[in-house]
Amino acid sequence: MLNYPEPIILPGRPDLPGVVLFHSFTGSSRDMRLLARDLNAAGYAVSAPIFSGHAEKTPLGPLNYHPADWWREAQAAITAMQRNHHYVAAFGLSMGGNFALRALETMPNVIGGGAFATPLVDGSPYFARTVHGYMDYIERESGQRADGDVTSAIDAQRQALRYFAHATIEAAGSVHVPVLFAQGGQDSVITPGTALKSLNLFRHAPASLVWYPQADHILTADPRSQVQLGHDVLSFLGQL
Repeated sequence: MLNYPEPIILPGRPDLPGVVLFHSFTGSSRDMRLLARDLNAAGYAVSAPIFSGHAEKTPLGPLNYHPADWWREAQAAITAMQRNHHYVAAFGLSMGGNFALRALETMPNVIGGGAFATPLVDGSPYFARTVHGYMDYIERESGQRADGDVTSAIDAQRQALRYFAHATIEAAGSVHVPVLFAQGGQDSVITPGTALKSLNLFRHAPASLVWYPQADHILTADPRSQVQLGHDVLSFLGQL
């Protein structure tokens, strides 16, 4: 039985920045549930939207949409948070980190943020494997089968995500607000060393990297990183 996640919206203190959290490709707001709870307990308003195609639970799901669609949704989530909080911080896991970084580059009053296990520079060498694993799970749970040329759809999505990442890379030098990168040393989805390459792109920003040697890709839920990541993000927010 498939459970359908809901977006997370948690009110907080008006004198603190609002925080927007973006989930991973094939993920959902569940990626951010524990981190959202930790930040909200410290007084921060938190929003964790769900990108189109990620809660429909059909085999092609996210492959039916484009990163440009998700970027518009990311902008809308930040704009919504700014109705009650003039200043906003944006963070994202994996693909979501790309949107958080793009917000730092392009959106006013986004005063800091970061990317967790984000394949900004090198991409993911296991992208097709990850998507097939997601599709297999949905097919088992829903009884639906994917229609059409799945291989071409996966390749087109990979290229679209890399195109968006390249735009983020090109504008990295324009960022002057604090940036936090986080990476697990046992990441099975991306090459861990890409985090340092990403950090070095933001040469005009006060950028830092937190490293979790035993953690895998989903840093926000991995028991080897989840608690410490919450502490690290709170420490980062406290300095904005």
